[in-house]
Amino acid sequence: MYRKFTKIIATVGPSTMSRDILLRLVREGVDCFRINFAHGNPEIWSNIIAMIRDIEESIDKPIPIIGDLQGPTVRTGIVDSPYSVKKGDKVSIVLSDKGTSSKFEIPLPNRKVLDILEEGDIVVLGAGSVWLRVEEVFHDHVICTVLNDSTIKSEMTFAVLGKDLPLPTITEKDIRDLEFAIKSDIDYIGLSFVRSREDVRIVRDYLQDRGKSDIKIIAKIETRKAVENLDSIINESDAVLVARGDLAMYFPLEKIPEIQLKIIRRSLYYAKPVIVATQLLESMVEKPLPTRSEVVDVMVAVREGVDALMLADETAIGKYPVDAVKWLRKIIEEAEREVNIDVEYPRGSIYDRFAHSVSHVANLLNAKILIYTRGGTTARRVSRFRPKTQIYAATGSVKVRRQLQLIWGIKPYLIEDVEDVWNALNKLLEILKKEEEISIGDIVVMTGGLREETTNLMKVIIVD
Repeated sequence: MYRKFTKIIATVGPSTMSRDILLRLVREGVDCFRINFAHGNPEIWSNIIAMIRDIEESIDKPIPIIGDLQGPTVRTGIVDSPYSVKKGDKVSIVLSDKGTSSKFEIPLPNRKVLDILEEGDIVVLGAGSVWLRVEEVFHDHVICTVLNDSTIKSEMTFAVLGKDLPLPTITEKDIRDLEFAIKSDIDYIGLSFVRSREDVRIVRDYLQDRGKSDIKIIAKIETRKAVENLDSIINESDAVLVARGDLAMYFPLEKIPEIQLKIIRRSLYYAKPVIVATQLLESMVEKPLPTRSEVVDVMVAVREGVDALMLADETAIGKYPVDAVKWLRKIIEEAEREVNIDVEYPRGSIYDRFAHSVSHVANLLNAKILIYTRGGTTARRVSRFRPKTQIYAATGSVKVRRQLQLIWGIKPYLIEDVEDVWNALNKLLEILKKEEEISIGDIVVMTGGLREETTNLMKVIIVD
């Protein structure tokens, strides 16, 4: 049976808030679950985590969990009831922390954001559902022209096209949610609205101070500043996410594919896992089939070399969450038949050259790859070259095993109480033979994590 290399992440929400549905998603190809801390509360999140861990134990498959911080988002205030506006209508954005019931007024409880608005600015509400152009600016309000027929609701996300809003890196809510993640066995933290490597360092220092440096950080690239500081952010992060929806608030739509490819290529260069998100199969929120353009979009991302694809509304609030995963898996499998990625990498590093050699030898011999890795670094480096064969990674850490499950082409195993690398690899080989992952006559490339001041070997064997 074909096993996909590109991983699938599903966001958990009202549509998937049951053990039965979560299990079905895993059986259909989900490798990782995301909890969006912008919605719900600790009681709900704890229940989700408990169900995922129960499934993990029952089927003996590692299932990493991403806790996605809301970040310093701006939202409008409360309107008495939603109201419709048409293209050409005039509305006022009014400074108010109490909300308003007046029609054609939009409350904004943030003076700093109101103060940066200028004539000609394009304001985007509700992740693109409402577009406004600023016409006149006053001390406590601005007058805007509506650019599309839409509906004004309470607490809509607020963005200004092409402008970074004056917001803190981490909010008080984010700190509370980080504390929840620390206590709840979360494997990855999604860091929203990253602008510089210092933003990532703030969270990393916080985790280290709390004794949780083993939680990995995913930097979400969704602002102009993040794209400008891309290399330093990737270097500081453990993984990267291409947040295409928010990027469209800062760049013309026709530039987004180019930016996506750049982020993927630079992430591969630094051997950091890269995820693509936003509207992969958006039509499946309401319909049981994806559109042709969505199928092409997913295929492009797979063939560009992405590690994982993330479903959001499709599995959180969509009507067809299981079908969305089935379709995503089906498209991935078809796209992977023609994947051929030439990866640039830092050629001065002995560790990267060694990983490249492992991948290259495995391709030449049509061999499967077995790696023993303590922290996951060697496995990640080998994966970055996208070998044409399965990578089996053994580790002595439950946390590392889960985190490796998110990385392209890796099937991770837990090998505990092992005295040295080769004992671990021999144990892994025996497990794979019993599971019929490897058969007599197969060629296998075996290696362990390369560390400073050690001699590392690559062993090629024919299984007997």
